[in-house]
This record gives sequence, structure tokens and C-alpha cells, in this order.
Amino acid sequence: MNKTLAIILCVGLGLVALIFQLPKGNVSNKTENSVAGGANRDAAAKETAQTETENSHATPLTPEQQKQIAALKVILQQAKTEAQEVSALEKLATAFIGADKYDSAAYYAAEYANKHATLTHILRAGQLYFEAQTYAINAKKGQILGEKARNYFEKALSLDPNNLMVKTNMAMTYVDTPTPMKGISLLREVIEQEPTFVPAIFNLGILAIKSNQFGKGQERFTQILKLEPNNYKAALNLGFCLAQLDKKEEAKKILKRVLNESKDAEEKKAANELLAEMQH
Repeated sequence: MNKTLAIILCVGLGLVALIFQLPKGNVSNKTENSVAGGANRDAAAKETAQTETENSHATPLTPEQQKQIAALKVILQQAKTEAQEVSALEKLATAFIGADKYDSAAYYAAEYANKHATLTHILRAGQLYFEAQTYAINAKKGQILGEKARNYFEKALSLDPNNLMVKTNMAMTYVDTPTPMKGISLLREVIEQEPTFVPAIFNLGILAIKSNQFGKGQERFTQILKLEPNNYKAALNLGFCLAQLDKKEEAKKILKRVLNESKDAEEKKAANELLAEMQH
């Protein structure tokens, strides 16, 4: 299975929910822990280290992207109010995300969250580090990014202990650590609290696949489709599990449904690739 297909199958339901969508009224012209612009000056002081991070990406920024990001960094550094800072930060992070540099987007979000420690800012930093971990090609780098995500998720849970989405995502940061059972325990805790919480069921299914327990994976993704019949990511994973269990006709039926009904080009591509693999 190629890397892109693996990512499509493993990406759950909570990855894009929290990025840079601030509630109205959550931004003021006063900073919370520093003078206006302080967080940006701190980020500027670490610019050399961050530039090295940006240059280390497998796919370097294009000259046009470099120019756009450099201009946005200047705007961020020159912001004089919190509202201006947040606006500039959103644009900079969006530019990094558009270039598939989630770790760079997370870096600036984290710098801001460290100075303005509201739940919204902390969640943003944790979510972006989590996305960076999900898309990391290098395993060691993924572990480092996962640890950073976990740090911010823990802070978020100290402010909002019953946030099931944060618990669910934090659980997945443990997967590639020496203590993966911590993640499984967190997911079970979520399921005990809310038995039909689909993101947690989804991630338990992913963990079943990772441990080659395709029967358990089949059970999890079947459960999701009973709750959400049009959840095509769950359908893709169910098709994958069925194929691994040598239930190829059932798998083909599920994958063809994704192909015919999903509106998402990446999901359709994944269904096609899985169907093609079954022909070999």
C-alpha cells in the first residue's frame, strides 16, 4: 500500500475540525500574558531554527511560496494588537498548510499559544502538531511532533476535561511510542463515556488494522456505517479489512459504493487503488 493511500485510510474524523476558526468575540485588542506583539517578537528570535525546519522538508517551498510566507511573517511581526496578530497568524498558517508544511504552521500557532494561553489557541497548536504527525514521512520526526501535540492536548484537557475529540486525537499520539496502550486506554475511556462517539470507534478500527486484527477492524467500521451510512472513510477501511480477510466480493461491493457515491476525489482514488490491488 502506498504512503498516500495509507494516509487516506488512517485519517480519522477530527483532524480538520479546530484549525483557525476562532469564535466571534474571542479576540480582543489586549494581550493576555504579554505586551502587544510580544509573542511575535519571541517567534522572530527563533527564526533561524524555524527556517532550518522549513528547509528540511522533503518538498521544499517554491520561490513563490517563499516570497508569500516571508511577506506574511513580516506582517505578523509588525502586528500591534491581538486581533492583528491572530489575523496574520491565520494567513501564515494557511499558507504553510497549503504547502503541506503542517509542522511550520504548528510552530507559529504554538508560539502564539504559549503567550496567549486560551483554550482556542492551545487547541489550535495541538491540532496542527497532530496533523503534522499524521502526515510526517519520517517516523522519528512523527514521534517528536506527536509529543508536542500531546503536550498541548494535555493543556487543553486541563481547561476542558470532557472534550472527547481532544481525548480521541491525543490517544493517537501514543500509537508509535513505547506506551501505545495509553492511547488504547484513552479511546476505551471515551467509548465508555459515549459509546457511539464515531471518531473514537474509527481510531480503534485503525489500531486494529495496525495490529493486523482485521476481524476487529471489520466490526468497528461496520458499527460506524450503521451510525453513519455515508461515512466513506469508514467504508474504505471496511473494504480494506474485508479484503485482508479474503472476503473479496464483500470488499468489492463496499469499495464500488464509495466509488459511485463519494464526492471526495481522494476517497474515490483510494477506492480505485484498493480495487486494483485486489486484482493482483
